[in-house]
Amino acid sequence: MKINIDGLRVGSILAEDVMGMTSSPIIPRGTVISLEHIDVLKAFFIREVEIESIPNGQKRQKGANKNHSEVNVTKAVQVKAHSIFPFLFSESVKKYKADFQKWQSGTIIDIANVRDYLYPLLEIAEEENIALNSLFVNNPEDYIYYHSISVGILSGLIAKRMGDNKGRYYQTALAGCLANAGMAKISPRIISKQTTLTDSEKAEIQEHPNYSLKMVQNSPLLKSETKLAIFQHHEKLDGSGYPMGVKGKQYYSMSRIITVADVFHALVSDRLYKKKIAPLKALEIMKIDEFGKFDLEVINTLLSMIANLSIGTKVKISNGSFGEVVFIKQTAPIRPLIRLNDGEIIDLEKERNLYIEEVY
Repeated sequence: MKINIDGLRVGSILAEDVMGMTSSPIIPRGTVISLEHIDVLKAFFIREVEIESIPNGQKRQKGANKNHSEVNVTKAVQVKAHSIFPFLFSESVKKYKADFQKWQSGTIIDIANVRDYLYPLLEIAEEENIALNSLFVNNPEDYIYYHSISVGILSGLIAKRMGDNKGRYYQTALAGCLANAGMAKISPRIISKQTTLTDSEKAEIQEHPNYSLKMVQNSPLLKSETKLAIFQHHEKLDGSGYPMGVKGKQYYSMSRIITVADVFHALVSDRLYKKKIAPLKALEIMKIDEFGKFDLEVINTLLSMIANLSIGTKVKISNGSFGEVVFIKQTAPIRPLIRLNDGEIIDLEKERNLYIEEVY
């Protein structure tokens, strides 16, 4: 008989394999359900399962099928709760890809469906205080799908860190995830191109915020500011963005968050036509080289999430050397003094050709 997950009891026996978007069962039939199994089922957004019926008054023989309970759980879920985020992230990317391909064929966006796989992922990200490196892993050929989920999660976490209430930062996450939905209306040839885009191709790409807005504008599940943020996610503070070239007060706070999340994730991701760069280097580019284009409060908030450097932090430098932070300057928080493992001390503020590649 089918049982809703909320009513599933410890000791129940699965009558059928539980499948997610995986090639093998999440949990196989015959498994005796434990609390850990219930957590895993919820994490994979499983709503109901088929369990064996046991006649009233008859108890299951103690230890029956116990070997199935633990041994046959797939590798994808043989992890503790605190490390399950990468697997759920991968599942959400698959679901977004399936949706995106439907949008390409003209299907209307099902906002509620997107929320179903984005919001639980954001909730887990909040609870686990995830290492954001989980969001920097992607397959270049599927970049647009990884990018959309990552921008959604980053946007929501930034908004929360900046003090937004739950309703608002969840809408920010949804806006970040749907900002690039309009790419489904762009020629697949351009999306999958492995060389630099031509001017005409860039012009076509720059139409995607318009398409994204058209795709969501009639949804009652999105607030007006959320729709505006989707439309404005490629605008810049100095008016150099697109599609409207707005600046100042016309460029809304939610939009600014998504812009930073979108550009940052693009910089730290491998793509078909360019290699990724280190997260701290990406933030430095946005903060210094592109000064005036991005909201510094948003960038500094993201910086505090990516690398809260302190004395003694172990780091890897871009030249391959390893060391630890020995002094942090308030004027250059991501370019501290580093004592290398061989004892040499380097000042990254002076050695501009070097930067922190990884933090341990």
